[in-house]
Amino acid sequence: MWTRRGLRPVVARQIKYQWEYLYGALGALRGEAHFAHLPGVSLEWDAVYLADLAASDPTALHVLVRDQAGFHLREGDPRLPARVRILDLPPSCPELNPCEQLWDVVKDETCNQIQATITALRQAMRPVLQRYWEDAESVRRLIGRDWFLAELNVTRKRYLSV
Repeated sequence: MWTRRGLRPVVARQIKYQWEYLYGALGALRGEAHFAHLPGVSLEWDAVYLADLAASDPTALHVLVRDQAGFHLREGDPRLPARVRILDLPPSCPELNPCEQLWDVVKDETCNQIQATITALRQAMRPVLQRYWEDAESVRRLIGRDWFLAELNVTRKRYLSV
């Protein structure tokens, strides 16, 4: 912060932290969005999120295209819910994951603000997230790469033929 010489700037800052993690998935076919706030990031919490995602539409086959983060379940893991399949993106390529773009949007719209509680932070994020769960076109704009949609179509045919 800039100030006149001899004046000490006063800036609000946060020196105590609370943590919570936002999990999310974007639907490439219908443009839906699914989010969950969870208290941790681990394979166990990922299993909880995937179970919640699977329960959101129990008749659907949920195919997730994910980066290979250490806290993501992999295809074949016994904790993976039924009707959930995982396709891994290449390692060290988070820019290929459309959800990473969404997290950038959330950060851009909530950064440089101090929230006194986790509840207040959730409220600050809500308008950003709501835009995506209410507007399929917003989701499609994040996903709308031709190569990504083509690969999903190939994968969809492969899983439908099983």
